[in-house]
Amino acid sequence: MFKRQYFRIDTIIPMKVNTVPPHLKDHVAARVEEFSDLKPFIVNISAGGMNFKSLKQYSKGDILEIIMTLPIPVKITLWVYGEVLRIEKTKNNNYQTFLKFINISDRIREKIANFVFQWEREVLKKSQLNFDTKFFDIPVSRLINGTSFPFEIFIRDKEGMKYLFPEGLPCDSIAQEFFEDNGISRIYIRADELSAFNDYIDKNKVKQKVFDRDDYYSFKEYSFNKKNYHLVDRNVLIKIKDIDFSLYMVNDFIYEPLIEASPEKIVTVDEEKLNTRYILIRKSDINKYHSKIMHQVSCIKRQASGIQPNPLSSDFCPHPLLFFKESAKILMYEVFEQPKNNDKMLKVISIATELVSSILKDSEAIYNLFSLNSGDFYTHIHSINVAVLSIGIGIILGLDKDSLEKLSIGALLHDIGHTAISEDIVNKQGRLSMREFEIFKTHVREGLKIVQMHKAIPEESYPAILCHHEKLSGNGYPLKITRDKIPLFGKITAIADAYDLLTTNRPYRPHMTPFQALSTIAKETNNYDPEVIKALIKITTVRNHQP
Repeated sequence: MFKRQYFRIDTIIPMKVNTVPPHLKDHVAARVEEFSDLKPFIVNISAGGMNFKSLKQYSKGDILEIIMTLPIPVKITLWVYGEVLRIEKTKNNNYQTFLKFINISDRIREKIANFVFQWEREVLKKSQLNFDTKFFDIPVSRLINGTSFPFEIFIRDKEGMKYLFPEGLPCDSIAQEFFEDNGISRIYIRADELSAFNDYIDKNKVKQKVFDRDDYYSFKEYSFNKKNYHLVDRNVLIKIKDIDFSLYMVNDFIYEPLIEASPEKIVTVDEEKLNTRYILIRKSDINKYHSKIMHQVSCIKRQASGIQPNPLSSDFCPHPLLFFKESAKILMYEVFEQPKNNDKMLKVISIATELVSSILKDSEAIYNLFSLNSGDFYTHIHSINVAVLSIGIGIILGLDKDSLEKLSIGALLHDIGHTAISEDIVNKQGRLSMREFEIFKTHVREGLKIVQMHKAIPEESYPAILCHHEKLSGNGYPLKITRDKIPLFGKITAIADAYDLLTTNRPYRPHMTPFQALSTIAKETNNYDPEVIKALIKITTVRNHQP
């Protein structure tokens, strides 16, 4: 028997979701009945089932009652029932629920199928009717959270303007995630609605946000927003010059637009425009940024081989290693997003090899590769910092190149276990409760489990992961081993990890200066190896790299 395939669409429909007690599964049936208390949902729907995102987590096998109003061809409210097939937690901590319709008559199913068909016709019709219409583009970031967007929404694809949603889009984290997932950074409204759009902005203006360090919800909102942005290097942006993606800044832990750009509105950046220290892009624009970085890297390699003039010869010339570091940050971000992906994990080895080669070739490379006080803790940046410091320490301690590469691999992956525990715990801005700390400590063993899945990761790298929280006193975790029982790689990554954490700014506490961090670590000879401390002091005081 062949499984019937149904045509699917993305749209917005007014809807309400209720959970049905399991014992009533066989006693409910789809029907037509009026209901008024509905809220708009972004859904993907067919005559066979639907999926949608919500803040609520359902379970596989749950029976859901879906009350929904279909606006075309004739407005009608349906009560349908669905069995949850699977649930996926999204990167922004929402839940995507997939369900199939059950206990549904052919007549009701036909009404849904007809709606899907008519909606697709509506999309085609509105796209064609507006072929010659002038449009006004709006960055998705300008949508005002908590409002309903009162305009029809269009997007631009290869064939031109395409109708996407009717008016009434709920502007919330789920809508933002929908746009991010689909690579949409800008939406369009008809130009003749510009005045009404400005009225919408004025009507919904809120007072400038202020970060309240005593408010739990300020931390919660900051942590949520932080996941949607990627920190970039100011010097690299200046060299790239022309950008087709927007830039943002962090002003006292509040994210604000810095430069608005798009494929239709390319902007040339310079030092005056980038007048802030911490610059970010939306995660949906990472691929665009990476493409520009790799173009610069390609030019540098061709210049090194004598094929073309130096692409960096200008009044402003960032160190070529900055481009490698920016690329490595993106690759490590991808590894932490997909820790079970073998191809992603192989890139860790290439990054580790390149880091070691660069630092052995030029000891000054450490200062170009290390990101001091990146504004806040970003795991992928922290991982590179720990690897760079570990390599520098390893060189002073006399490790050979092969050992340095294995140390670097372990250092890059020392916190990969963060991906196995709740983001709410990893990103908590403040002291963890005893229960939370016990859960957090499991990231070490979980990290080892992850790397053991990848045969390409050498076993010699494991101690850098398993032992980076061990202390000479035996008060570390998870093994609680002491002094000589702690492998050298564990001793090195422990100190590199501590130094980078102390010099990184956090919303709940300011960062230490390098000198303050070194002084703090140097006092803990009962926890950290004295020879490793000396090596750290040597590489971090050779150059004054304080901000």
